[in-house]
Amino acid sequence: MHQHNEHCDCGEHDQGHSHSVNHHEHNEHCGCGHTHAPVPTPDGLSPIQVDILLALRQRQCLPVACFTLLKTDDDARHSVALAPVYLSATNDSMEQVKQLGQELSQLEEMDLLTLDYDILLQNYSYEEYRNSELYAYFVQTVAEAAMRPEATYDTPSLDLGSMALTDAGEEMVDKISKQLDI
Repeated sequence: MHQHNEHCDCGEHDQGHSHSVNHHEHNEHCGCGHTHAPVPTPDGLSPIQVDILLALRQRQCLPVACFTLLKTDDDARHSVALAPVYLSATNDSMEQVKQLGQELSQLEEMDLLTLDYDILLQNYSYEEYRNSELYAYFVQTVAEAAMRPEATYDTPSLDLGSMALTDAGEEMVDKISKQLDI
């Protein structure tokens, strides 16, 4: 297993860059301007999941977040509103985030990656998460709900963390790499 830090090959952590995992299936109709051959995928993996695993092999770790709800003065009230959240841009839509979140959750269930909301990437600012349209909408929605006297939750929270390949994930990437001859 590796350490999540500024040396995780993620790039320059304080430059406000974003990480990109392709949110679409690459083919001759994807419109990205490149020619793509069909990517063979192992049974049970989607093309997006293959992209995620390959990106994690290249970068060693990527940021991830969790939108949570809290109640002031009641530590027992804590609920996950949206997780996992991986953003490639500050204007990613709810639909994009939910779709990618499903893919990440499935990879975690397959024990191919870990989603650690308590392990931050060192020297990484997470600015795209704090400044995202989706998080701003979440904060606004919680504030509106908190104005009701019977509100169950009144405080939005952003739990920041990281994702990384497991040993099984590393083996899967080796298998994919052999299939792709990379």
